[in-house]
Amino acid sequence: MQPRLFSIAIFLAVAGFILVLIPDAVASENSCIDCHKTLSPFIEVQKQFNQIRVQHLEKNVSCSLECHEDRVRQLATSNYQQWSESVHALKGVTCDVCHQGDPKQATKEKAHAGILKPTDLQSPVYYTNVPKTCGNCHSKELSNFENSKHYQKLEALKTAPTCTTCHSPHTFTVLNPEEFRNFCGNCHSVYKKVAPYDIPVQAEYLLGKLNKLKFNIQTAQEDIFWAKKNGTDVTKAEQYMDNALTVQQNLAPMWHEFNLTHFEDEVDAANREINKAEELLKPAPTPIATAPNKMPGFTGLIGIISLLAVLYMFKKKKRD
Repeated sequence: MQPRLFSIAIFLAVAGFILVLIPDAVASENSCIDCHKTLSPFIEVQKQFNQIRVQHLEKNVSCSLECHEDRVRQLATSNYQQWSESVHALKGVTCDVCHQGDPKQATKEKAHAGILKPTDLQSPVYYTNVPKTCGNCHSKELSNFENSKHYQKLEALKTAPTCTTCHSPHTFTVLNPEEFRNFCGNCHSVYKKVAPYDIPVQAEYLLGKLNKLKFNIQTAQEDIFWAKKNGTDVTKAEQYMDNALTVQQNLAPMWHEFNLTHFEDEVDAANREINKAEELLKPAPTPIATAPNKMPGFTGLIGIISLLAVLYMFKKKKRD
């Protein structure tokens, strides 16, 4: 064997000995190795972890908050973006209203003073405290929610829906009927053993009825407008319309009771008021003139005589 090749072989043997038998000489300097050294590149996930380890070593990045801080910043940026497009932003409801803190301070430390983690029992955004926090502005919704079984379970520190279950935090959007089936079905299902099991279907059905009510109200308002333009007295129709609008305005807070039977009764009551208004707006039917009775003409007389002749012949033949 040539001296050069022999030297290379010796070097590789010594290097292999060091890497195999003394791995702690390297691992002690980087905690990432402590986690990743046991992985072998046999499955796809393990290959990915090993690739991450190699990239970290190449960049001399240790396991710290260096990467996780980027994630925190991304999350904060996402929350801000969602809030900026929400109704809360349009109404001037800023972060401190829900999270506390002092937005007048210039430094991060002073501005965040007093803000508690969401997992802290005293935090205004702890899941059992969320209704009270939202209720500072949405008092009607809170009042109705406090009458629900959901709230009773929430007060008992059990798993139960809170405001941000249906209204995602920072977007605060209102779900459409189809989405409610999935949301309610997260608990009310045979698999979760939370009865009644048909709540998701009922919720979707009732919210569909609510949308139909809104359409009926809009149609009736247009009919009242044009009837008034044509000189029709719409005073009584407008009273029925006002009654329907009052019921409709109370339906959103009432929904938070989750008393679906009561909710449906109110929707039906509002629709009855709309029907009364529409009945008053219908134009009176145009009377149809009744033609006077006419004496039978020549053709009619011939027909009558012919009929009588046939009857006479039939009776005569029967007698013979």
